[in-house]
Amino acid sequence: MQIKSIIVDDEKHGRENLAGILQKYCPNVELLGEADSVESAISIIKSQKPDLVFLDIEMPRANGFKLLEHFSDFRFEVIFVTAYGNYAIKAIRFSAADYILKPIDILDLKAAIEKVSERIQQKQENLRIKQLFHNISQPDNPRIGLPYANSIEFVEVSRIIHCRGEGNYTHIYFEKNEHLLVAKTLIEFEELLQEYSFVRVHKTHLVNLKHVSAVVKSGGTKLRLSNGDFVAVSRRRKDKIMNDLKIAKR
Repeated sequence: MQIKSIIVDDEKHGRENLAGILQKYCPNVELLGEADSVESAISIIKSQKPDLVFLDIEMPRANGFKLLEHFSDFRFEVIFVTAYGNYAIKAIRFSAADYILKPIDILDLKAAIEKVSERIQQKQENLRIKQLFHNISQPDNPRIGLPYANSIEFVEVSRIIHCRGEGNYTHIYFEKNEHLLVAKTLIEFEELLQEYSFVRVHKTHLVNLKHVSAVVKSGGTKLRLSNGDFVAVSRRRKDKIMNDLKIAKR
């Protein structure tokens, strides 16, 4: 399957570099054109109707997100191209959108293209971009994309009660015994959620401290959670967890 694409980057060197890599290493990607600004990109997208847009975030007159604001129905996929440490990376990751870092790593680029190609074949509306706008506008309570079966569930972070790691998978628990098994490691969730009152209480458990209803100290310290679950606290983490819990409950 040929993937019709365009590159949006205000820097000529950046466009030429990515175009050269695509031509050499990604023969299934057909480059329809390039744009050096939001305005020219809008015109190309409307006329060429690409399957995929490689979108640089940092552009001087208007950043890449301003381009997406001009579309209400996303029938194209987006791979963001950005520098490490960009403020938007966390919002992109929460939305399960795809991105690659500069300088471009060929393996990362191939992996991102492989992921979006599956969605292009299914001709699904790109809900990830809609969620991205939500997360940028409401950073205090973002929605996180959870890959589940052959779809992706977007849920508010505040609804997650705790996470239990199992190898390369993580069990996500909500109220009323709701539960999802997600193909991501507990370490990934710890990195994403730590600023939202989530704390690693055990090597296999990450807990939302705002959902702790009681601390049980008989037979070892345990946390009783709002859904009725009990989670053990490891001995070496106990003091830190108790201190973090006091802060979270203020």
